[in-house]
Amino acid sequence: MILSTVTDEVLPDRSHGAFPRIFRTAAEQGVSTFEIRMVEAKRFPIVESEAWDRLLHYSREFGITYTSVSPGLFKTSLHSDLMLPHSNHLAAMSMDLAERIGVKTLVTFGVLRDPRDGADAFGRVVDLLRKTAEAAAVRGFTVQLENLPHTWADTADNCLALLKAVDHPAFGYIWDVGNLYEAEPGDFRPGYQKLKPYIRNVHLKDGRIENGRMIWQQFGQGLTDIRGQIETLKADGYAGTLTVEAKCEPQMDEDFPNSLRYLRSLL
Repeated sequence: MILSTVTDEVLPDRSHGAFPRIFRTAAEQGVSTFEIRMVEAKRFPIVESEAWDRLLHYSREFGITYTSVSPGLFKTSLHSDLMLPHSNHLAAMSMDLAERIGVKTLVTFGVLRDPRDGADAFGRVVDLLRKTAEAAAVRGFTVQLENLPHTWADTADNCLALLKAVDHPAFGYIWDVGNLYEAEPGDFRPGYQKLKPYIRNVHLKDGRIENGRMIWQQFGQGLTDIRGQIETLKADGYAGTLTVEAKCEPQMDEDFPNSLRYLRSLL
């Protein structure tokens, strides 16, 4: 399995001088593969050109490989004014910038649910995702659906319904076990068995629900059962990416190395 992380998961620093510290910290832990999400204090691809230049400069200096970009695509509702730029521009802009660094994977969410959603909402979401996958495939990209509470891809069954309905070879799934636990606390195994054929990437984070709110914790301290997840993936011969999302609230410098230490003890 390939250890990976995300640009804003290593350190809480979002300053102009953050990237050398972020990449050095990751390198010290043996991690050189990253998903691009935040570029300093702004979300990809709406970033300052100077920040993007710093991202590229230091990635070359530290030997970083980027595997995917996560622009927050469709992290909005069908009824929001933001849906128009999301559906017409955000994916294309993201792929334009990703192509400059050889990245060919685009992360998407499953559209936020809204009280105004009608009986046609599921079909509209499927249509948006399928069109995105089709446009991405023409450019040689793949699209990975990340599950998230309060979206149409929140629980394992709802993710499966979208994956089956979109039914496109360029459309796969990120098994985000922390987000799944937040949406439906309990044993991950039944959902994993359903989603396993679609998994292209794994996001790992740990935490527990306290007073109705998910509290993220260092690996091994929460209830998402990272040990069981790793054992299951190993038993199935999973050889893909394990993306470490280690930040807690508040995020501390020690979150990433402590969680990596626990994860390595399981591999």
